[in-house]
Amino acid sequence: MLIAGIVMGVVASTLKIADGTHTVLDTTLSTTTGFLFLLAGAVAHVRRASNPIGPLIALAGLALFAEDLQFAEEPLAHTVGLALTAASSPVIAHLVLAFPHGRLRSRWERVLAFSAYAVVFGAAVLGLLVNDDPENLAAVAASPEAEQLVKRLLELVGALIGGGVVVVLLYRWLAGRLPQRRLLSPVLAVAVAGAVSTTVGSALGSGHPFSEPLLDVYRISFCLWPLTFLIGVLRARVGNAEMIRLLLERDGSGLAALVQDDEVWKDSRSIDALNAAAGLVLDNQRLAAELEERLVEVQASRARIVAAADDERRRVERDLHDGAQQRLVSVVLLLRMAERRLGSDLTPAVAALLRSTTDELQATVTELRELARGLRPAILTEAGLIPAVRSLLARVPLAVDLAGADVPRLSGAVEATAYFVVSEAVTNALKHARAGEVRVRIDVEPDGLRVDVHDDGTGTADIDGGSGLHGLRDRVRALGGELTVTSEPGSGTTISAVIPLDG
Repeated sequence: MLIAGIVMGVVASTLKIADGTHTVLDTTLSTTTGFLFLLAGAVAHVRRASNPIGPLIALAGLALFAEDLQFAEEPLAHTVGLALTAASSPVIAHLVLAFPHGRLRSRWERVLAFSAYAVVFGAAVLGLLVNDDPENLAAVAASPEAEQLVKRLLELVGALIGGGVVVVLLYRWLAGRLPQRRLLSPVLAVAVAGAVSTTVGSALGSGHPFSEPLLDVYRISFCLWPLTFLIGVLRARVGNAEMIRLLLERDGSGLAALVQDDEVWKDSRSIDALNAAAGLVLDNQRLAAELEERLVEVQASRARIVAAADDERRRVERDLHDGAQQRLVSVVLLLRMAERRLGSDLTPAVAALLRSTTDELQATVTELRELARGLRPAILTEAGLIPAVRSLLARVPLAVDLAGADVPRLSGAVEATAYFVVSEAVTNALKHARAGEVRVRIDVEPDGLRVDVHDDGTGTADIDGGSGLHGLRDRVRALGGELTVTSEPGSGTTISAVIPLDG
């Protein structure tokens, strides 16, 4: 269409200049206007090919040039030009009503556009039939009076349609939002000026003295019209750049509002940028959801591992108590019975060996009991966390202060983890910190079970320096909690753990 419009523009300019009846101003304005329409249409089409507003703008320029075919000397071209005498008028009306969306959105807009096409081309056909031009190949009943009546009727109906277009455009401007008003303001201003001048001029008739000045005003306004569409395109480009900036700064709801706002011109480059930004937002949301789901799965699997480890500890404890420990106790009893029965018959060396064996077996039984108690003391399962901690601290050769009498029974995993925190902290205070006093505090807080163990030792504990605290932190984290170690040389060490109650 652009190439056809350029060719038609060159032909129209040549015909108008060769006709010799037009002023330089008229020829310059009409030629400039046509090419500006073509340029604006090309820009609009490049910006968004899917929006039909671009071809519609270019069609206005093509129709404007096609009107000048009536100045051709060749009869067929002259006849076609007579049929297209006002071809640009309905196209312009359609363009104004459809800008910037490229489509007619209301019933009144469609009625006005259809009426403009029907009246203009219908009147053109009637004018051909009664036109007395000798080069008119379509003349059937030449009648200057009938031709004048048709022209007058076309002027009056055109004035009504032009007024209706201005009314619809003004209503859209008043009812529209700020982005729409910014785009329609230049178009509306030129449309009002041109419509008023052409409406008044058409109503007064071609013979009135004010008709020609009003026609010049209309021509100048008409020449400015394609510039207003270009301004609208450029404004829409800046607006879309601002929307992209806002899109990158706002959340999903802002994205939806921007993408769905069809009151602004959406060119292809801005749409691509919006789509790319929207894709990034959606990808980030999807990845965040997947990451959260994986995190929940990892936490659940770690909790299951902790529970399985506790179950295995209890099984080993039962096996030690019911199996090896009982058998060793039986052997100790048998050896002592043998020593009592054979006491006088044993040589001193054999008696000493027997007593030594019995003592070693007794020490082995004691070590097994301590091992079983370290795995998971029975009192923890039977009486709960606080009695188990008291039992643990009762065997510690340090001054101990315990606060936590009101802690209720909790889940087995939570109680076991809290117990091991206290046990590990007290063990470190004895073995490494050379502490003289230990303070233990156990409380139920809104965010979970809190365990604090403070000693007045050397303060050299490091959570990454050994496997004990590091493994304990992993166990606490497996239940969704956190373990921290605060240790300053000369100020002692504080080990704190917060364990969710539903861990």
